[in-house]
Amino acid sequence: MSSRPSPRGSIRFLLVGGAVLAVGLLGLAFWPSDSKPEPVPQDALLERAEAALQSREYDRVLQLTRDVDPASDEWPRARMLAGEAATRSGQLQQALEEYGALAEQRPDTTEAAEARFYSGEVYRELGQLSQAVDAYRQAVMIAPDNVAIHERLAFLLSTVGNRWEAYRHYGVLVRSGSATYVELALFADLERPVEQRPFLEECARKAPDDVLVRQGLAAHTLWEGKADAAERQLRDLLEDRPDLPAAQAMLGELLVKGEAGPFLRWHSDVPAEATGHPDVWYVRGLWLRRQGDLRGAAHCLLTTLQLAPTLRRATVQLGQVLTSLEEPEAEAVAEYADRLVQLTQTIDAILRTEAEKEDVLRQAVDLLVRTGRIWEACAWGVVARGRFPEAAWPEELFERWSGLLNPQLPVVLEQAGPLSVFDVAEFPLADTLFRLPDSSPESASRSEGTAAKIRFEEADAGIDFVYFNGNEFFDHRFDRPAGTSEQQPRGNRQFEQTGGGVGVIDYDLDGAPDLYLTQGTTWEMGEQEPGPTPEFTDQLFRGYGPDGFATVTANARVRGVGFGQGCTVGDFNNDGFPDLYVANVGRNRLLENMGDGTFVDVTDEAGLRHDEWTTSVLLADLNGDGVPDLFDVNYVRGPQVFTAICDGRACSPSVFDGCPDRVLLGRGDGTFAAASIEAESDNSKGLGIVTLFPREQSLPSLFIANDQTANFFLQPPREAGEPFALTDAAFLTGLAFDVNGTALACMGIAADDIDGNGTTDLFVTNFRDESNTLYLQDPPGLFLDATTAMGLHSASVPYVGWGTQFLDADLDGDPDVVLVNGHVDDYRDEGGEYHMRPQFFRNRGDGRFDEMDAADVGSWFSRKFLGRGLARLDWNRDGRMDFAVSNIGDRASLMTNASESVGHFLNIRLHATATARDAFGTRVTVTAGDEERTRTLLAGDGYMASNERVLQFGLGAAESADIRIEWPSGSVTPLEDLPVDVTVELVEGRAVGILWRGAEPEPLPVPAETIPVP
Repeated sequence: MSSRPSPRGSIRFLLVGGAVLAVGLLGLAFWPSDSKPEPVPQDALLERAEAALQSREYDRVLQLTRDVDPASDEWPRARMLAGEAATRSGQLQQALEEYGALAEQRPDTTEAAEARFYSGEVYRELGQLSQAVDAYRQAVMIAPDNVAIHERLAFLLSTVGNRWEAYRHYGVLVRSGSATYVELALFADLERPVEQRPFLEECARKAPDDVLVRQGLAAHTLWEGKADAAERQLRDLLEDRPDLPAAQAMLGELLVKGEAGPFLRWHSDVPAEATGHPDVWYVRGLWLRRQGDLRGAAHCLLTTLQLAPTLRRATVQLGQVLTSLEEPEAEAVAEYADRLVQLTQTIDAILRTEAEKEDVLRQAVDLLVRTGRIWEACAWGVVARGRFPEAAWPEELFERWSGLLNPQLPVVLEQAGPLSVFDVAEFPLADTLFRLPDSSPESASRSEGTAAKIRFEEADAGIDFVYFNGNEFFDHRFDRPAGTSEQQPRGNRQFEQTGGGVGVIDYDLDGAPDLYLTQGTTWEMGEQEPGPTPEFTDQLFRGYGPDGFATVTANARVRGVGFGQGCTVGDFNNDGFPDLYVANVGRNRLLENMGDGTFVDVTDEAGLRHDEWTTSVLLADLNGDGVPDLFDVNYVRGPQVFTAICDGRACSPSVFDGCPDRVLLGRGDGTFAAASIEAESDNSKGLGIVTLFPREQSLPSLFIANDQTANFFLQPPREAGEPFALTDAAFLTGLAFDVNGTALACMGIAADDIDGNGTTDLFVTNFRDESNTLYLQDPPGLFLDATTAMGLHSASVPYVGWGTQFLDADLDGDPDVVLVNGHVDDYRDEGGEYHMRPQFFRNRGDGRFDEMDAADVGSWFSRKFLGRGLARLDWNRDGRMDFAVSNIGDRASLMTNASESVGHFLNIRLHATATARDAFGTRVTVTAGDEERTRTLLAGDGYMASNERVLQFGLGAAESADIRIEWPSGSVTPLEDLPVDVTVELVEGRAVGILWRGAEPEPLPVPAETIPVP
């Protein structure tokens, strides 16, 4: 690979800030004498003009060059000198005239290419990016091997969102052998945003109507996660210029996760010239995947990769779709997609370290070779050879592969890519799926007409509790760190950052939810495990409905021993009384509810002797034998976990080993036996957990939010009779990473069907400078990161998110989302935050969420906390869902839903008889008016939490409802014409009663029949 010949050396320019600094000598000239009227030789004019340019006499340069004869050989050089003088003196329109005259008079010449290039430079300085790109395009048509022009086009096109047009120009830079590591990184992962907002805003100040400037700003708004603003910008732009393929694709991707009408109108309006764009085909594939037409989706995704063979997201989606279709080559495509995701992560590391780590560059080269991208691999080898001259492997790379390098070698070797074994024709495309229905309604919220005012108020209801995290400088009695004005906290140890948990349990079966809050304890430096301290213990608060709570910890005999983390509620022995399973830093505890208002610690009897750091726990029947099982989500391990003082770096989970999770299967006699988990142990740094119940599986799957490593989606055996083991399928289902293939610092999980398609979606909270992630499940078993399109990206970036839950605050049928935030250590000295405010996002019902301001949703949302566990409950039994939060170093928050003008509701409590009594996995479909909603009773409930075991359906203005209950055993219970604003309590096979708001149960007729599911 030869070095780049000269243009980058002879044509130098500054990208940052938009300045045009065209420098260098353009030739020699003479200028006619001022004292003699007779003609002067042309070369003398140029010599004098050059001298004037050197002395910055720009007007004189313009005067001298005007006298050069257009027919002479010196005229092109004169025009270039004049253009440079005009540029340097700020006479940019004059510069364009000079360069334009040369390009028109001497077309298809090297001089014309140079003039076009410098016209592009001037247009760029004027902010007129559309004209700049046109000028560069004309220049590169004349000089197709000039890498400086390709460099300009690659930068500008990727900056304004035309990444696939930029792709060709980056390819020229790669083949030239002198691409910078930044250019190689962008080519390797072209879906990576090129963030240049200040540059674009300066262009917009100068040329506000420029089409590419407008598109670039819209692209940046989209990349920043501001979905509504991006949609407005794109619609305004496309109204003027519908022929912009990249803008059309961006708008389509915003609409594909929403309602059918707006998307199908977009699709029908896309002009023919935009239909060949790879991202348009990618969006089509996403739409068909949502509709369940997996073969049509495969057609679109294969077409996408024919146009753009390195598109990571399309490859990942294709692997998922083909796996669902059980295509024989699906595994190979999925493995290829996994390598692309690994490449993205490696490119992240290269950019973070500025290509100064040899092992990271070598990993990138290895992945490029394994994905058949030989040109790029060798180009990275050139970079590595320059930076690490002692390394032998770059030369070995060239020896092996340089013989293949020729102009005909494609970017991706045909036999290495995912297209080699597939024919698009094998996956027919049904055009009818894209046809706009005759009466497809405009996007509108299902809550239209309710005019509810969402508001929450903090209740003073007897929950007097403060989570103590073991930090001796935290005064657990007050709402702030002790002595914040007198002394600085000394920093947190790793285990002091995560607690504590919130569990909702009706332990006395009186219908009023009770609260269990886990507690930390003192932990002196150097201790391997904390001892019991009577001052710090878990607390159980009995609920009395609207009358509040009272502490019953001592009477119920639940005084905790250990450093408390999360907790879960479930009936581990199927005796009808809910039990508690408590996670600790150290040994966990199983508390059996004796049915008389007390609990007994049966940890020893159950054989639970493990002492890992468990964050969240789950209690549910995982293997379908009717006996509930236990699952421990473990975090990190190592002696430094309990001694290292964190400063934001020392305690990153990346510096500790992961602690493998543990599944314990119930034997039916109160004891448990370990089962296998087939997942990457290095990734076992879990914080949150929730069960999911795919329709095609009889057993639950488990989603585990891991910290800075790929998430887990653990699935049970598919075939009956197989030994029970859980196998990770997170990558194939789309849950391992975010849309960019990045493993985030995942913590909290909220689970519900937020888009009304009958499948459970997931919302996952993440660390500061990362967006929280919303995974939509479309179709069943496949998940798509829809965070940006749903309007949930940008608002979360400044925060460290923890506990979160979906709840329908206004009872309009569309679940809203609440979450709490708080940093892991004190960054106020560095201009950052420690305590952080919570957030509430209202579901508009049209595929978007809006964050509500504290002035509207309640003053509690303006206060700052170290919020951790968050659980959902209706503590005062008024039908409006509330929530409880455990805060480090601050009183626990019990938030009352005080929303006004809300819709009607229907609550359902379930008790199975043919399977485990908790009835996890039961699907309930409620039909009210024209709306149908399906929810599944889940276990786990996210981050260190256990929700009230009730399924709530917001009904809006509906006055009655029909329900259909599909039990895990396969039996079905139908009930018709139920009243609204009630809680229905059902035992499998018969109805027990209706609990009205605050009233005694009333009998409900037994359903007419129990129908087995075919």
